[in-house]
Amino acid sequence: MTHASSATDGSATPVEPGGERSARLRPEQRRAQILDAARRVLEADPHRELTVELVAAEAHVSPALLFHYFGSKKKFQFAVIEAAATELMLRTAPDPALPPREQLSSGIRAFVRTVLEAPQLYRATLLMSAAGDPAVRALHSELRQTFSHWVIDAVAQLGIERTPTIELVCLGWQGYVEQTLVTWIDQPTVEPADLEDLCERSLTALLSTADDRPGPPST
Repeated sequence: MTHASSATDGSATPVEPGGERSARLRPEQRRAQILDAARRVLEADPHRELTVELVAAEAHVSPALLFHYFGSKKKFQFAVIEAAATELMLRTAPDPALPPREQLSSGIRAFVRTVLEAPQLYRATLLMSAAGDPAVRALHSELRQTFSHWVIDAVAQLGIERTPTIELVCLGWQGYVEQTLVTWIDQPTVEPADLEDLCERSLTALLSTADDRPGPPST
């Protein structure tokens, strides 16, 4: 009688449909493999909805094995969103080797490009956050804070005094960018390069309206 071999942690090694055993990988390695497969699915068709079945097929595992490593569809979706958010923060981090204005420009454009590489994932993040999913909301809040702090710091390096008004403008601009990107994802009416220009120029336009000096007396 043939007995199923066990993993080093005492749990049975997951079995693929048809009886084949999947290659032995540590849990974190298998999770990374599946998340890499999710990224490839998104890159192949950025507007395609990411499903467990598509990712499992790309990773050459069964949906059951995917659930074995992530626990549920919701936890899997969060893991994909978390990985994408981490990449987004890394790719938009300021490059101190660049002059301040170029840091700001390249960071904004990198943000837009990264979102457009996986637009449905970004859209899902905003929708799940708005719907009150606590884990996604916390991740979205972290992402916004990281990006907004970087933008505010970059604006200050341009010689613009960091006032409450300037901070409010930068935070409001980020909400504008989010809505603009979500609208574009549903209706891509302009070219991606034009979208990058729009997001960058909109910050300049908003900053030009921020003036703490008292205006002329009303008549």
